[in-house]
Amino acid sequence: MHADLARREVVLLDAGGTLITLDYDEVRRALPSTGPDDAALDAAEGRARVWGADAAARGVTGRELWDGYFGRILAEAAVPSAGHAAALDALWRTHHARGLWRRPIVGALEAVARLHAAGRRLAVVSNAEGQVEQDLAAAGFGAYLETVVDSHRVGVAKPDPRIFAIALERLGARAEQALYVGDVPAYDVAGARAAGMPAVLLDPWDIHAGVGDAVRIRSLAELPALLGI
Repeated sequence: MHADLARREVVLLDAGGTLITLDYDEVRRALPSTGPDDAALDAAEGRARVWGADAAARGVTGRELWDGYFGRILAEAAVPSAGHAAALDALWRTHHARGLWRRPIVGALEAVARLHAAGRRLAVVSNAEGQVEQDLAAAGFGAYLETVVDSHRVGVAKPDPRIFAIALERLGARAEQALYVGDVPAYDVAGARAAGMPAVLLDPWDIHAGVGDAVRIRSLAELPALLGI
């Protein structure tokens, strides 16, 4: 299986949760008083992801998914419940204005740079709200990516295989030349499989042990070695 991955020259990547992560400063700005520190928010997000993965698998989308996910982050980080509703509204507005997932994940830039230097062709396929290309550029990934497919802009979202096909068409590549890397099984593993390509599942919190049809890694820093680089 790993030899098959290593021969694939096109690496398609998710954005939020894979290359970029939550800007915790923006989360704190949405709160009525001094918010939890980065470590508390990171731990809370890890626990909220268990609910989020299950909700995505059940087809929960849009504002319901957003409120459920962020509501759990706030609760797990011990933010008083009286401020949750206003914070959820503020976070929703901020994300649609400039994106909340803007901070490069530790090790991600270095991993992408290594893949690019080794000759891999790189692109992003993301369920987003229209601004993810700018967010990725601001985080330092722009020079490495040939194209960014944003679901809001193309009108189709993961796990629909058509969004992957758009990326491959832009690259002039075929599914058998590509693999996909993402962090949500219901979107990323299922979508990649439907599009005819293998998936690498990024699972930093080790919450997806039951997903048997994808190679799992704990950090994007592991990806170059997985691909023989």
